[in-house]
Amino acid sequence: MGNMPAGSKAFIWKQRGSLGAVEFGSKMLPFLTASGMMSYMMEDIKISGAAARMILLTGLAMSFLAAFVLSFVIDRTRKKSGRCRPWIYSGIILFAVSILLSLHVPKAAAGFGTVYAGIVFFALCFSVRLLSYPVEALLAGMTGNTEERSNLASVKGFAGGLAGISAVFLAGRFTAPGLGGADGGRQYVMVFTVVILASMLIGSFFLKEAYLPPVQDSQRHGLKVYAEDFKAFFTDRYFLILLLYGGMLMFGTSVFSTLHVGDTYGISGGTGNAALVKSISYSVPLAAYLAVPFLTRKMTKRQCALLGTAVYGAACLLLLVSIKVLPVSYPALIMAEVGRGFMWAMLWAMEPDVFDHVDHDTGRARAVFPVAVISVVIGIGNGCAGVVRQCLTALAGNQGNLAEAAAQTDGRTSFIGIGFILIPLAVSGVLAFALRFYKLDEEYPEIRRELDRRYKKE
Repeated sequence: MGNMPAGSKAFIWKQRGSLGAVEFGSKMLPFLTASGMMSYMMEDIKISGAAARMILLTGLAMSFLAAFVLSFVIDRTRKKSGRCRPWIYSGIILFAVSILLSLHVPKAAAGFGTVYAGIVFFALCFSVRLLSYPVEALLAGMTGNTEERSNLASVKGFAGGLAGISAVFLAGRFTAPGLGGADGGRQYVMVFTVVILASMLIGSFFLKEAYLPPVQDSQRHGLKVYAEDFKAFFTDRYFLILLLYGGMLMFGTSVFSTLHVGDTYGISGGTGNAALVKSISYSVPLAAYLAVPFLTRKMTKRQCALLGTAVYGAACLLLLVSIKVLPVSYPALIMAEVGRGFMWAMLWAMEPDVFDHVDHDTGRARAVFPVAVISVVIGIGNGCAGVVRQCLTALAGNQGNLAEAAAQTDGRTSFIGIGFILIPLAVSGVLAFALRFYKLDEEYPEIRRELDRRYKKE
């Protein structure tokens, strides 16, 4: 049950292409910021700024809670079309409807307009969650083959990188919501919506969830059953390692990303090449993701993750040297992007293996709920990184540009620059230490055999 149809290369490549299309659309969703879309809705409704902030906060909180609770239901879905695909279709419909409603605001009293905006905003936020959680869990349901999971993680990263490049290309040709423009950003929203929906529809139509363990009747629904899911995952050592790894990875890479090559050159007294930096940032991660399948043929997932951590740590050290001795920021940036690509790909590849470990020990085959938890932890890591960035730049008396701050504050230049480097370097050390306790690569073959025997009987 854990393997895909033998000798079916066409099936394997169709699976990879389909996942890539779904991931491409999913990774473009953040470029349709709901807060930006509120800007042109407010033009027609004319609600106050306080009311708009209330709608934003309430909509985000309620949509998150609703989607998180729904993750338990999605995990127990076993339809002919799969576990996640039916919910992706539902998310696509809700997303399309909420976008259309946001574009056509009825003329009415201010009170009705505020309620209308709140409902549309909630529907929009909820649809994004309804799309993102099942999409993140797709990989676990596509195959039980651990090697192919690494290949799919490579596809996932490559598609996400292409989505970022495409989004930047499209954003440069249309005025985004909240930035003015003749149509308030409506054309921008429609173009992105069409690209997202077309990509996700095509990909999910051809994709097959070939590995879906059955759900026991005693584990169907109920608060007690959901609480037992919590206990099963939060008492699993590998899942806790995964949470630490994901949160710290996002934290470290987000802090480090602040210190662009231009900033580093500003600190060291030189000038940077923005075009070269952009080309490195776009192309190197794609190359790193493409290299993952070749690495995993010779190395375990833990070893690949450690390699990525080591390369990333070396990039931090190289930037540290660059500040005091020699501007070697470009090689450091290349190394950082390579290491980052390896680390994220291994996180995605390790997730389904950890879920299988929980299933093996507790009989709870879940993917959407744990993915939702990991997403929350990653979001917390990103939020903490934002706080650190603000604190470090505030020390220089300049909230916006580290390079300008460095030029204005000679006494604190080294501290500010080093702060953006030493923190990710320390995070690399924490990640390497955590990975020492990840032994699942050695245990997984026996776990896979036991799960296959168990589900063959059922």
